[in-house]
Amino acid sequence: MSKSTAPSGSTTPLRPFQLRKVQPAPSVPSAPFNTASLLSNPPLDPLFSDQWHLVNTGQTGGLPGIDINIANVWEDYTGAGVNVGIIDDGVEYIHDDLFLNYNSDLELDAAENDGDPAPGSIFDSHGTSVAGLIAASANAVGGVGVAPEASISALRLDFWTLDESDFIAQATAALYRAANFDVVNNSWGYVFPFYDNFSTPAYEGFGNALQNAAENGRGGLGTVVVFAGGNGRIFGDNANYHNLENSRFTIAVGAINHFGEYTFYSSPGANLLVSAPGGEFDDGIVTTDLSGRPGDDPGDYTSNFGGTSASAPIVSGVVALMLQANSSLGYRDVQEILAYSARQTDATDLGWSFNGAKNWNGGGLHVSHDYGFGLVDAHAAVRLAETWTAQSTFDNEQVVSATSTPDLEILDLDTVSDSITITEGLKIDQIEVVLDLEHTYLGDLRIVLTSPDGTESVLVANPFSFDTEIKFTLSSTHHWGETGVGDWTLSITDEFGLDTGILNSWTLKLYGDALSEDDTYIYTNEFGKFRADASRTTLTDTAGTDTLNCAAVTSNLEIDLAPGANSLIAGTTLKIADGTLIENVFGGDGDDEIRGNLRDNELRGGRGDDSLKGQAGRDLLEGNQGDDILEGGDGADRLLGDVGSDRLIGGRGNDTLSGGEGSDRFEFRGTSPFSAATFGVDTIADFNWFEGDQIVLSKRVFTALTSSVGDGFSKANEFAVVSSDRAAGRSRAFIVYNQSTGALFYNQNGSANGLGAGGKFASLAGTPWMEGIDFAIVA
Repeated sequence: MSKSTAPSGSTTPLRPFQLRKVQPAPSVPSAPFNTASLLSNPPLDPLFSDQWHLVNTGQTGGLPGIDINIANVWEDYTGAGVNVGIIDDGVEYIHDDLFLNYNSDLELDAAENDGDPAPGSIFDSHGTSVAGLIAASANAVGGVGVAPEASISALRLDFWTLDESDFIAQATAALYRAANFDVVNNSWGYVFPFYDNFSTPAYEGFGNALQNAAENGRGGLGTVVVFAGGNGRIFGDNANYHNLENSRFTIAVGAINHFGEYTFYSSPGANLLVSAPGGEFDDGIVTTDLSGRPGDDPGDYTSNFGGTSASAPIVSGVVALMLQANSSLGYRDVQEILAYSARQTDATDLGWSFNGAKNWNGGGLHVSHDYGFGLVDAHAAVRLAETWTAQSTFDNEQVVSATSTPDLEILDLDTVSDSITITEGLKIDQIEVVLDLEHTYLGDLRIVLTSPDGTESVLVANPFSFDTEIKFTLSSTHHWGETGVGDWTLSITDEFGLDTGILNSWTLKLYGDALSEDDTYIYTNEFGKFRADASRTTLTDTAGTDTLNCAAVTSNLEIDLAPGANSLIAGTTLKIADGTLIENVFGGDGDDEIRGNLRDNELRGGRGDDSLKGQAGRDLLEGNQGDDILEGGDGADRLLGDVGSDRLIGGRGNDTLSGGEGSDRFEFRGTSPFSAATFGVDTIADFNWFEGDQIVLSKRVFTALTSSVGDGFSKANEFAVVSSDRAAGRSRAFIVYNQSTGALFYNQNGSANGLGAGGKFASLAGTPWMEGIDFAIVA
């Protein structure tokens, strides 16, 4: 191909900016199917069954399961309370599927400044389709959005203007408004390589606006800004050639089809974070269209929306669900959760690699220039969001930077390299390379950055550009979780003849968090793929306070934190190495069994019927949803049941027991008779007879009891209510409750003076009224 001609079939747009839409063929169901088997309470919206991006059962001929894994997320989260801005060509806010969620208080019409961001013509249907993918209502009409109760507002731009400076002013105004939102979707971008360059006066306002959103949005937590990664693959475009998409303040999204493969149009790039459904040929995305007017389709809905224009709002909807689950997430936390929860599709594609991180499923994350970290997974992302304890923002972001000025000649058909050594690293989120080079034809060049861990980021790959220099900031997400200590090598290859150049300088910037000995190890369902990888199935960590986060795992967990013990995660054995002490665990959706160790542990179940058992330390056991069994150890433990009918067993020590919602049992068990010296006094924080709570007494412990096993005291005189602690010791009853203080006593010697070998064993907060039926006797 001659260097002076464009690729076959390409056209030169009149404008350097455009919406990121392509139009696949309409999606047509290939066979009847039943989504009710995948969702416990599926939406009643009639087009939901056609929306393969939400639940793919093969209805368009694709691969079942290639979807965003939304099943059952809507039981808890719908995006309610989250404000999403849509920078686009307007939104038809009176649409039957959109008006319930539309918020006019935050809208902007930058196109005409007339206060009405509705579409300007029948050709402006794009934003309405984007809005439906984010937040179409679950109202038994049309389809449904990813976050069907999120609030949406339009920030309208004029994509038809021929005045580029006018468009820049519009877009800058809209991007500055991003700080007013929780999430902002951008299904638009530039088409010429290195055009939207934040280091130039024309576009520095874009960069400033995005930093403002990260620094000041959401009260300093940062607005989450999502961008379509671009549809220019067939023209040699790359998402990394655009500062709007490769800014560390934005999330760039690629597109996949219903087989899980990247689409023919989806722009690659080392800056891509995740991918989402975009459609390709016969798998168009079903969403809202202009009402009663010929937008993409003549009806009020379209079945052939597509492109990264569709992928981006799907991710924006997922982010809305995440922020409802945990409103304290920083924008950098959202990015990290999306990366760590994304799942690999098209695993045989040779573009996949694993980076040098150590904390994802026992090792590095899978990453690709075509997919980012993989297909966005709503279920896994929300579960991680719920359990995320960090808060990573603009203000606490760390940076390590170094510059090299080699003045290195780039010879024809040759490779040259230059290295920068980093001596003090950090836990990397993203990296930037500020490049300054000259070359007589940039299309010859392939530029690769290699980290000390051997991870390669292709920053430039034969761009279709007639410029003769690159003075531009490139970025990569591929090094997420690495530390960066060592030599970073920039390699520049001239792949075609006749042209040469020079590398003047380059600056490497590592962004992330300060290194810490306190590690969080994230496990997902994909851990099951690594059962034969010994490097991933043994966990060694001898310093810091560490956490296993298995919240994204849906199968039953068996976790034993004792050094040398084996655990089972996603059906695969994980060995805790000898000498390794992990302190904390988050369980998943299964019926989990989690046992602590000698340290002070925090053990939290997920949504299943979990069994949590502490050991010698001062432990926190939290059951969360489900009917859980919480058993403390020898320390002064806190047991929190939460939702469900839970069993709480304090064990030795002065424990605090809180059942939460549901009919809970506060159990006092053991294998030997009561001893005040070792039994401890437990505080029952929320006993509620109205919910059916009971106190369970074992006859092995309370040996004086002669009542039969069962609810209540078969011998009524074995329980009494008194008004003072002193009266408890004079009572004839064996179990005595002081109504005035909430103290519960074991009066072992009955009518004899004092408590005998008994003593106080519990205290009920709030001094609830107690009767014999509030107890249960067990053997």
